[in-house]
Amino acid sequence: MRRRLAAVTLGATLLIVVSFLVPLGLLVRRQAEDRALSRAETDARSVATALAVAASFAAEPMDAAAVTAVLGAFGSPQGVAVFFPDGTIVGTGDSGDPDVAVARQGTAFTARTDTGAAVLVPVFTGASVLVVRADVPSAELRRGVGQAWLVLGLLGGLLVLVALAASDRLGRSIVDPVAALRTAATTLGSGDLTIRVSPAGPPEIVAVGTAFNDLAERLDALLQEEREAAADISHGLRTPVAALRLQVEAVLDPTMRSTLLEDVAALEAAIGSVINEARSRSESGPAESDLAAVTRDRAAFWGVLATDQGRSFSVTVPAHPCPVRVSPREAATVLDTLLENVFAHTESTAPIRITLLPGALLTVEDGGSGFDEKAIDRGASGGRSTGLGLDIVRRIAERGGGSLGVSLSDLGGARVEVRFARNAC
Repeated sequence: MRRRLAAVTLGATLLIVVSFLVPLGLLVRRQAEDRALSRAETDARSVATALAVAASFAAEPMDAAAVTAVLGAFGSPQGVAVFFPDGTIVGTGDSGDPDVAVARQGTAFTARTDTGAAVLVPVFTGASVLVVRADVPSAELRRGVGQAWLVLGLLGGLLVLVALAASDRLGRSIVDPVAALRTAATTLGSGDLTIRVSPAGPPEIVAVGTAFNDLAERLDALLQEEREAAADISHGLRTPVAALRLQVEAVLDPTMRSTLLEDVAALEAAIGSVINEARSRSESGPAESDLAAVTRDRAAFWGVLATDQGRSFSVTVPAHPCPVRVSPREAATVLDTLLENVFAHTESTAPIRITLLPGALLTVEDGGSGFDEKAIDRGASGGRSTGLGLDIVRRIAERGGGSLGVSLSDLGGARVEVRFARNAC
């Protein structure tokens, strides 16, 4: 955009400069010609007047010697010649010049020639008519024009440079704030509600930047209120769910009681997932954590349950830190959700393997029956659950620039891969 603005400004400036300098250059040339012709006309008329006065006082017709004397009185001007009717010429010229013949008819005029211009003035001396001709060479007609045009050209170039500098500064004051707004809007659209701009530029753009910051603040506040409301509602549901569990436990039929307890457990897990999700999105501070440390911590927690069940529980985590773009609580939520799914939906003898690979790739594998890859979509679980767990994991990974994938494990069950964005570890 700034290039287009500079191009438009340059084009307009060039148009103005050309429309100003071309007529001015022609005027300078015209003035130089008029100045040279004016000098020649003054010389020719002065000599003609002197010849007329000398002829009026002379007893005999003017001859070449008398004309030469008159020219000498004027310092023998360069390019001035006097033509007699009989073809005699005092000075330099062509006796057959047609312009001289025209002037002999009594007309004074200026004629253009191959070498420049000539001023012709007739002189009436009794019975004869003399013609005074003052030649003006082309160099005299153009004297000073080249230097004047050079100055005008330099002035035009200076004007163009000044216009370019001014347009670039003007373009920066408009384009840079607009570009910053565009980048901020793109970032806000991607989900980063912390982005803000520093309003700058013309008053209108400053007003837009201020409005953008107000919009971002309002969106952040609204989402915060929404998350808190979701968490509060979920907390409120726990009490009736607990009462429901007590009533289910009082059912006498063991088969029905077991089935209903599974449903209640799934409902409790869904409520817990909603609370964790709402709280994790409400966290403040930098979204960064050591995935290796979090993995070791949560693996130690779930390892106790695996030991009680007699499961094979394998954990492979590098000794060095693995920084990722999620908060410690979000990273713990990912591991807890994946491991809770494994413990809840596989046999107690199914093995579990946790691996943190280079590139911040976390894998959780089990030896169960596996599940459909569509389970990563919200509510798509094929079992007796809401399907919210993997959706929460996916959104946490994507918020940090990562991804979630599901495939088959060589253990026989599912392999869940969560790739986090950050430095490779």
